[in-house]
Amino acid sequence: MNTAPLTLKTPRGWFAAGVEVDRALTLLSDGAFKLFLYVCLNARRDTGVLAITQTDLALSLNKARKTIRDYVNEMENAGICRSHYGRNPNVRGTIEIVDSYWPYQKTVEPLLDDAAAAFVSEIRKLLQARACVQSSFSTADEILAREWYQRGVPLSRIEQAILLGCIRKYVSWRNNPSQAPIATLRYFVPVLQELEGQQIGDDYWDYLRHRLSRMEKLWIQRHPPRTEDPRQDMGQL
Repeated sequence: MNTAPLTLKTPRGWFAAGVEVDRALTLLSDGAFKLFLYVCLNARRDTGVLAITQTDLALSLNKARKTIRDYVNEMENAGICRSHYGRNPNVRGTIEIVDSYWPYQKTVEPLLDDAAAAFVSEIRKLLQARACVQSSFSTADEILAREWYQRGVPLSRIEQAILLGCIRKYVSWRNNPSQAPIATLRYFVPVLQELEGQQIGDDYWDYLRHRLSRMEKLWIQRHPPRTEDPRQDMGQL
């Protein structure tokens, strides 16, 4: 029996595929597992983070961008990664393999802190974009947003919760104008819990975005910019 040590033909560019990869194999579909391996092979070893656009991912794996988004969502729902992407597929975002699926010791903590800060910033922007939200984004809001980041809650799912929660707020104003505007991120916690485990198509969310945009435009048309109380004249929304 030959006991000579094995020698790699190409010693660079390798990834330590051990029990973490074996666990992912049992959880992911073939396509999502292929994406997982691609991220593992190309992510920084000291952070587990790959910075790349959705378009480049699609080109690298010869898949449609929507398919890539579905694979990323599948990985996130399985608790394997966290991703931070905006709505423009040509803008770089990040995919981070979480510690329990990353075989290397992560040693660059500031980068992870930066990713958490970017995650919180995106949530703040989502709230600021809504006319029915009057929130200063308090320390409690930031703590909650960071908790979601640590739990690996997808930013896309939080956006959906905010979208659905705001539409419900406008409907409630139409029925009861005395209700106060949304003042805290925690308002959306029950909606986020309601969405857990649900698979809802992109067409539905596109419809809700259009509906919310119409509701806000009608409300803004009926209120001067200086208006402090956005709870009036909601009857025609």
